[in-house]
Amino acid sequence: MYKLITILVAAVPIILFLRTALFGQSKRMKEASASFRRQVDYLMWTILFLVACSLLYSVGMLIHSFWK
Repeated sequence: MYKLITILVAAVPIILFLRTALFGQSKRMKEASASFRRQVDYLMWTILFLVACSLLYSVGMLIHSFWK
């Protein structure tokens, strides 16, 4: 399941690029794709923040285990 999600997420920029290069975009599509990109950016920053928090927690627990 995760592989399918990863493949779909990787394919989205390629599909958007090809559609833009081959068919052009209307004003409505530009606004919609800009909104979609903004939402994807927020999602990616949230995921990166959660990964950073978990990494800091893991390093903190590792350091804490050495202090005992």
